[in-house]
Amino acid sequence: MIAQVLIEALELHAYHGWHRHESEFGQAFLLDLELTTDISRAAASDELGDALDYDRIVKTLRRLFVDTRYKLVEAAAAALAQGMLDEFPTVTCVDLRVRKLKPPIAERLSAVGIHLRLSRSAP
Repeated sequence: MIAQVLIEALELHAYHGWHRHESEFGQAFLLDLELTTDISRAAASDELGDALDYDRIVKTLRRLFVDTRYKLVEAAAAALAQGMLDEFPTVTCVDLRVRKLKPPIAERLSAVGIHLRLSRSAP
């Protein structure tokens, strides 16, 4: 039973950015995540130990995204997606959106960012 585990609109303050003020003061980012995994065991047992724990996912996202600084959102997103595959062996695919909510752009817009899909390599 293949499903997507969802984490939507997780707002994190991080220090990614090309401009000096971005790495100095940081800014808000919005993350949306879909983790593809087999939920058969969790659905049958109704036990958290058989499922992906949402709290652990969020704590992992926070650690991976905030603890290392990147100049580009592309680099941050790629490292985050790979980190999720590394941390959660039952996940077969990571679908991730990372949006910078207040980019240093003169025009009015709600966000800029990247949408990335990374699948586990077959052995």
